[in-house]
Amino acid sequence: MSGDSEFRTREQEVLKLLEECADLRTTLKAISGQIGHMEKRLKNAFPTLAEQARSRKVAITRSTKASITPEEALAEFDRIVGLAASGDNKQAERALESKSAPDLRVIAKELGISFAKSKPTVKAMREGIFGKVRESILLARHNTRG
Repeated sequence: MSGDSEFRTREQEVLKLLEECADLRTTLKAISGQIGHMEKRLKNAFPTLAEQARSRKVAITRSTKASITPEEALAEFDRIVGLAASGDNKQAERALESKSAPDLRVIAKELGISFAKSKPTVKAMREGIFGKVRESILLARHNTRG
């Protein structure tokens, strides 16, 4: 039987896996170095295009930042609860639909809403927030009775 037989001890298996991890790490470092070298060559060959790409990246980064603070997020939530409590569910839904993804993320975070994914969809965030709106209305009605 050869050294790569299917029947290895745990220690042999761990050593083999560690060796494979080290090989992959070395390969990834080599790939990363090659990509960096290619990027430098592209920037030197096409400086104006490189600058345009960098400006686009900056613009995208700016658009992914929330435009509201956590305090404003809670105030906006209270406003939406007020709309829904007065029976204007459509206006409350429109208020949520007008919010950007980063703003919805801030509101959801302030309300303690957790999602299955680390980057939830806009629809999932809206549904989660509107669920909290309904919950808040029900709790307010219950508290006024007692």
